[in-house]
Amino acid sequence: MIEYKELEVGYEFPAVSYELTSAIITKYKDAVEDHSPVTDLVPPLAIAAYTLKAMSQFFQLPPGSIHASQELEFFKEVTIGSYISCRAQVVQKISRGGLNMVVIKLDALDENKERVLSGKATLSLAN
Repeated sequence: MIEYKELEVGYEFPAVSYELTSAIITKYKDAVEDHSPVTDLVPPLAIAAYTLKAMSQFFQLPPGSIHASQELEFFKEVTIGSYISCRAQVVQKISRGGLNMVVIKLDALDENKERVLSGKATLSLAN
């Protein structure tokens, strides 16, 4: 587990893979109160949420930290049961006074190595 003070621009988190099971998608849809008809397609933001969750296992966030913003681009539909491989890299680190922020670039590929998601997430870290 790495802490904010140890992060450097260019740092690459270990790659992580996960399966988008029907249980994971049901849990996501319940959390966001999505009552749309059940299909075998995964909601795109579910991929983003689980990619961030998968990467967060390597990064120690201090209590009070927030996910400040995100810029995401989705490239293809994904079906339940797909395996996603994700990578993340620190592209910006800001420390000014009591403000600590980190921008992380995210990429997610399906089992065919086709890009599913690309984007950036900005985290504001409490002191």
